[in-house]
Amino acid sequence: MSSPSTGADTTGRRTRGPRKPNIVLILADDTGYGDPPCYNPDSLVPMPNVDRLAAEGARFTDAHSQSAICTPTRYGILTGRYYWRTPKKHSLVMPYEPPVIEPGRPTLPKVLVSAGYQTACIGKWHLGFFYPDKSGRLTQEESEIDFSKPLAGGPVDCGFDSFFGTAGCSTSDPPYAFIENRHTVGIPTVPSTEELHKLPGFYPGLMVPDWTEPDVDERLIEKAAEFIHSATEPFFLYLPISAPHNPWWPPEHARGKSREGARGDMNVLVDWCVGRVYEELEKAGILGETLLIFTSDNGPMRGENGQKSAGDLRGYKNTPFEGGHRIPFIARWPGTIPAGTTSDELICLTDMLATFASIAGAELPDGVEDSHDVTNALLSVGPSARPTLASDTGGFASKTGDFAIRCGRWKLILLARDDNDELAARRQPVTDAVDGRLLFDLESDPAEEHNLASQRPQLADWLEQVLADVKANGSRTVSPSIPAHLILEEA
Repeated sequence: MSSPSTGADTTGRRTRGPRKPNIVLILADDTGYGDPPCYNPDSLVPMPNVDRLAAEGARFTDAHSQSAICTPTRYGILTGRYYWRTPKKHSLVMPYEPPVIEPGRPTLPKVLVSAGYQTACIGKWHLGFFYPDKSGRLTQEESEIDFSKPLAGGPVDCGFDSFFGTAGCSTSDPPYAFIENRHTVGIPTVPSTEELHKLPGFYPGLMVPDWTEPDVDERLIEKAAEFIHSATEPFFLYLPISAPHNPWWPPEHARGKSREGARGDMNVLVDWCVGRVYEELEKAGILGETLLIFTSDNGPMRGENGQKSAGDLRGYKNTPFEGGHRIPFIARWPGTIPAGTTSDELICLTDMLATFASIAGAELPDGVEDSHDVTNALLSVGPSARPTLASDTGGFASKTGDFAIRCGRWKLILLARDDNDELAARRQPVTDAVDGRLLFDLESDPAEEHNLASQRPQLADWLEQVLADVKANGSRTVSPSIPAHLILEEA
């Protein structure tokens, strides 16, 4: 790290206290493990800026989101907890629903603020707001909301110094308006059009009069640039962009730039965002003092035109298979993270809270029971501190979701059950499950093609108990070692 300094540095930037790295976390929305060419040489999508990060930093091949769908992952990043510990369990925060981060909950920005960081959230929130009506009472009915009043419970009430972004999925969830701190930028008064309603994944609702779908991420990046050039160092910028989430309407400069089609062009936009952030940090003279991370919130939608969006992994977004939650994760920090390295250490996005706290020299508060300090793995100086990984999917029957538990090379999937303890209804059947269980040896079978649940039932039972321990006690307290007799178990 840089030596201590106070006041202003030679570029005139304001600083405070000992120099710590700025931290920028760029979170794409549905970029898959197989989308960046540095993960998949046969990718149909050019992503040179992401590839440059990998060449100048560390590329992780066993990084995961805590969930195969977006709201739970964002909750995990900011709280260091698995989302199924909340009353929402496995359900997304839908338009106009209240916050899921309860008041008083320790959060990543609060921890970094305590260490002297200035913090900003710029992008997609998707963790809820409180919406007032004209009398000041709270409502979830769009027609009753008074958008001239402040919206509570969002990023600035969860510890961020500032916020500019959207309430939900930026291009597919109303209100279609940017929110700055606690107020919408303009008043959403215009109903979305029938033309927009035909777009995949678009949710009808009110828009501000000047709203344009393809420009969302460009606006977010402009705000990010403003923050980078004005922030007090050290700073933390959480930048959850909108792309490549559907409805796949790329701006003109990205249109037709991939061989995949519209979805691929949206990943070209992702790469453009990464490149712009890199350039702005360079212009500000702080690229060398910044921990810059690019990752994704979950697995991808299915690729088009032969694009293997999840690489050779099984499954896609909102499935319990590796393609649902194994994600690209690249970290660049010159002089600290060796350039051009590849790591197969197990890490999860819930680990960002404990890891960033460690890097910032902050004390980790109680109540972050699923966040592990993986600094050694991040810096390529030691093994990951994460002994297990629990992941889940969104609900298939109201409150239920699939669970997966990973311990070393072994992974057990438990398919969701409904209130009657029957296997929950699902859009696509999993035909190789044995009574709702799938057991895979990821070392010999990374594509999860061979379910060993019937051959190794005792190992499956043991992993199911490990999951129960994680649920009951928190993953930071669970450090299992597979018993020798189970490793040797045979049919």
